[in-house]
Amino acid sequence: MNRKLLFFDIDGTLLAGGIPGYIPDSAMEALTQAQANGHYIFINSGRTYGFMPEAIKEFPFDGYVCGCGTEVIFHGETLYHYDLDDSLKRSLDDILTECKIQAVCEGRNSCYFQAKNDAEVFAPIITIRNSYAKTNLEHPVRFLDDPVLAFDKFIILTDTNSDIDLFHTKLKDNFDFIIREEMHPYGFEEIVPKGCSKASGIDFIVKHLKASLDDCYVFGDSTNDLSMLTHVKNSIAMGNAYPEVLRNTSYVTTPIDRDGIRNALKHFKLI
Repeated sequence: MNRKLLFFDIDGTLLAGGIPGYIPDSAMEALTQAQANGHYIFINSGRTYGFMPEAIKEFPFDGYVCGCGTEVIFHGETLYHYDLDDSLKRSLDDILTECKIQAVCEGRNSCYFQAKNDAEVFAPIITIRNSYAKTNLEHPVRFLDDPVLAFDKFIILTDTNSDIDLFHTKLKDNFDFIIREEMHPYGFEEIVPKGCSKASGIDFIVKHLKASLDDCYVFGDSTNDLSMLTHVKNSIAMGNAYPEVLRNTSYVTTPIDRDGIRNALKHFKLI
């Protein structure tokens, strides 16, 4: 069997309609057919597993690259998980405060927020916190003064008062910084432990399955997908992707809500 490994981002790639979003019927049918043809299908997301949308958890994916490569799951088994140093996690709240930056620290079962009066919290952070509070986890929302900190990576929002250069200087030895699309008027970055990325997650699975990068197909739409889209020759940008993504892929399909997944899988003769 000439089995291929297919890796999909979530928001804007598999999910249409914003947040929480839905998987279009054409994409569901295409994914099901791809599996029936013997191919493995994976999620490759910046999200940690616990905070993936229910529409994603309900579909029988073969595995997940979670948190920009900080966790790799295959057939229900965690094959890899990066554990952040506890002292580093403990230092983060003070660094964020000093640099006037706000964050969401993402773990498998909880997300951690700075303990601030809501009047001081950036509006998108409140929206994220309220959304995550509704997930079916025991303690989805915690704070950085919690006695136990269990998170893998984080996102930050900045405004005109933030000292992003100082922040980068303090954390550059331990983290990589992914510049994301603005949440106007806020700057937006994804902060990932060094050595972890959507590409490193693919490499781990490829090695585990004794496969080849030539067997891989990756699908994305956003700047945090660039590590995998530039790592694999069979890279597919959704038609709704950001311009930088469109410039860095080998094939552009139609938008997700215009049968983009099905059209791409047909183009590469995977279904």
